[in-house]
Amino acid sequence: MKSDSLLILIWCLVLATASFAQKSNLVADSETNSGSVAGSTANKFGHAEYMKATSAGQKRAEPAVKGTLLFDGEQKAVDFLDSKRASAFSIKYDSIKTMLYEEADKPRYAEAVLISPLFLLSHSKKHYLTIQYTDGSGAGQFVIVHLDKKNARDAVAAAEAATGKKVERVEAK
Repeated sequence: MKSDSLLILIWCLVLATASFAQKSNLVADSETNSGSVAGSTANKFGHAEYMKATSAGQKRAEPAVKGTLLFDGEQKAVDFLDSKRASAFSIKYDSIKTMLYEEADKPRYAEAVLISPLFLLSHSKKHYLTIQYTDGSGAGQFVIVHLDKKNARDAVAAAEAATGKKVERVEAK
């Protein structure tokens, strides 16, 4: 009888801990993806990565910068803030020429070899937003942002709404 009571008590503690952890994640996600930044009209999309372009002759790309993609309505600019809240890039809406959303998928070979061959039947999907723009000197530039799967569609919708430009979509089949 005592062991049954002890098992029930442990089970209740496990459920309470899981519930608290889930609630904490929801609060953290809502703070990361909230639409307000210090009283401004901005849309933030966390868990994004800015993929730096390689310069001519460079063999390896620099590591991606983790941070937050931000569409700022007051400044009329697309910003990317790294984890230290420093700006990695800022692009005015007026200088944006085109935007492209791409959903790329690839087979999970490593998981198939290490865990189970059934992983060959599933694919991992990655979501990218490419922004082509002109810099201050009039030269064409582009940035690529790897979006989180949970907010990729919302980020694309916010990009269209904020800039007034259509986002081309290339989705995996």
